Amino acid sequence: MGELPTAPITFEYALRCDADRAFSTYAGRIGEWWDPRYSADAQTFEAVTIEPGVGGRVFASHGDGREHDWGEVTVWEPGRRLVHTFALAQDAAHPSEVAVEFQADEEGRATVRFAHGGWNEANVQSREKFGDWPVMLDRFAALADSSD
Repeated sequence: MGELPTAPITFEYALRCDADRAFSTYAGRIGEWWDPRYSADAQTFEAVTIEPGVGGRVFASHGDGREHDWGEVTVWEPGRRLVHTFALAQDAAHPSEVAVEFQADEEGRATVRFAHGGWNEANVQSREKFGDWPVMLDRFAALADSSD
């Protein structure tokens, strides 16, 4: 039986770094690991920002001064969990949801569980656009595990 069309898109990464570093890299350095090709305009892309705290904006900035709102933080638990709405390449009136959990294993290394869900009748037609999450998440994992 195939995957349900409203099932979350999920990935799991076992990292060498701890959960605090994984969280801070994901949320605080997203502008470094986000691939500009996955923005409104790769030529003018400058950064993605996740403002800390519940209610924080998730948005992309471009060199021509434009900002594109991608969502809003709904759960902010540093080192543990981040959830935000997600309207990139979707109707902003019917966003999906990105949830990322960070857990430490017995040796202190982070396991990161990523889920892009929140699919429903109003937005499920956009779900197929998001098959390239591994491109982004591999970049995140490499940065989190780097020595810088």
